[in-house]
Amino acid sequence: MSPIKKLARVLTDEVQGEFRITLEAEGGETFQVAATEQQIADLIDELDDLLGDDADEDEVTEHKEMGDE
Repeated sequence: MSPIKKLARVLTDEVQGEFRITLEAEGGETFQVAATEQQIADLIDELDDLLGDDADEDEVTEHKEMGDE
Protein backbone atom coordinates (compact mmCIF):
# COMPACT_ATOMS: atom_id res chain seq x y z
CA MET A 1 0.00 0.00 0.00
CA SER A 2 1.22 3.51 -0.84
CA PRO A 3 2.04 5.96 1.94
CA ILE A 4 -0.72 8.43 2.82
CA LYS A 5 -0.40 11.79 1.11
CA LYS A 6 -1.89 15.13 2.19
CA LEU A 7 -4.74 16.36 0.01
CA ALA A 8 -4.10 19.66 -1.74
CA ARG A 9 -7.05 19.93 -4.11
CA VAL A 10 -10.15 18.12 -5.35
CA LEU A 11 -11.59 18.65 -8.83
CA THR A 12 -14.82 17.21 -10.22
CA ASP A 13 -16.17 16.94 -13.75
CA GLU A 14 -19.08 15.24 -15.46
CA VAL A 15 -17.88 13.28 -18.49
CA GLN A 16 -20.20 11.26 -20.73
CA GLY A 17 -22.79 10.48 -18.06
CA GLU A 18 -20.38 9.70 -15.23
CA PHE A 19 -18.49 11.80 -12.76
CA ARG A 20 -14.72 12.13 -12.60
CA ILE A 21 -13.01 13.02 -9.33
CA THR A 22 -9.39 14.17 -9.45
CA LEU A 23 -7.47 14.25 -6.19
CA GLU A 24 -4.20 16.18 -6.06
CA ALA A 25 -1.64 15.66 -3.31
CA GLU A 26 0.57 18.42 -1.92
CA GLY A 27 3.48 17.07 -3.98
CA GLY A 28 1.51 17.57 -7.21
CA GLU A 29 0.67 13.90 -7.76
CA THR A 30 -2.85 13.31 -9.09
CA PHE A 31 -5.23 10.38 -8.96
CA GLN A 32 -8.48 10.14 -10.94
CA VAL A 33 -11.53 7.97 -10.37
CA ALA A 34 -14.78 7.64 -12.30
CA ALA A 35 -17.98 7.35 -10.25
CA THR A 36 -21.68 6.91 -10.84
CA GLU A 37 -24.29 9.33 -9.52
CA GLN A 38 -25.18 6.81 -6.79
CA GLN A 39 -21.53 6.47 -5.74
CA ILE A 40 -21.27 10.26 -5.45
CA ALA A 41 -24.46 10.34 -3.35
CA ASP A 42 -23.03 7.60 -1.10
CA LEU A 43 -19.76 9.54 -0.75
CA ILE A 44 -21.67 12.68 0.22
CA ASP A 45 -23.61 10.72 2.86
CA GLU A 46 -20.38 9.26 4.26
CA LEU A 47 -18.74 12.70 4.44
CA ASP A 48 -21.85 14.21 6.06
CA ASP A 49 -21.77 11.46 8.70
CA LEU A 50 -18.06 12.01 9.27
CA LEU A 51 -18.42 15.78 9.63
CA GLY A 52 -21.68 15.81 11.59
CA ASP A 53 -23.78 17.56 8.96
CA ASP A 54 -26.57 18.63 11.37
CA ALA A 55 -24.41 21.18 13.19
CA ASP A 56 -23.01 22.56 9.93
CA GLU A 57 -26.47 23.03 8.40
CA ASP A 58 -27.62 25.06 11.42
CA GLU A 59 -24.52 27.27 11.17
CA VAL A 60 -24.98 27.85 7.42
CA THR A 61 -28.66 28.71 7.90
CA GLU A 62 -27.77 31.17 10.66
CA HIS A 63 -25.22 32.94 8.44
CA LYS A 64 -27.66 33.16 5.52
CA GLU A 65 -30.35 34.65 7.77
CA MET A 66 -27.92 37.22 9.18
CA GLY A 67 -26.72 38.19 5.69
CA ASP A 68 -30.26 38.56 4.37
CA GLU A 69 -31.21 41.22 6.89
